[in-house]
Amino acid sequence: MAIERLMTGDLSKQIQDLFSTEDLVIETFRDLIKDELKSYIKDKIDSDEELKTELKEAVAYYFSAKARSLYAELKASRAATKLGLKILPEDLQGEVGGALVGLFEKELGELLEKAL
Repeated sequence: MAIERLMTGDLSKQIQDLFSTEDLVIETFRDLIKDELKSYIKDKIDSDEELKTELKEAVAYYFSAKARSLYAELKASRAATKLGLKILPEDLQGEVGGALVGLFEKELGELLEKAL
């Protein structure tokens, strides 16, 4: 392809390729800087056991709070679903309930497959 462009004199495409290369170099440089900063921060954390322990506790607390939040959302969804089913006429409740259970089983199965 590069030879074709040289032969056809497609200068604009050559300039675009040059800029693409420049973007790649800039992106790579940013990644290198990030890696250096991560290494510097990790060294600082590893050198201070008290700070390391405090950060571990903070991260554990953060994830625990996220899990509780997710659990609360699930409970609220369950209650809303129950309410929605009770609003329906009785002859539809069983049918719609069965469809919802099937949907949740499928979604939950896919979620667990991704997680494991």
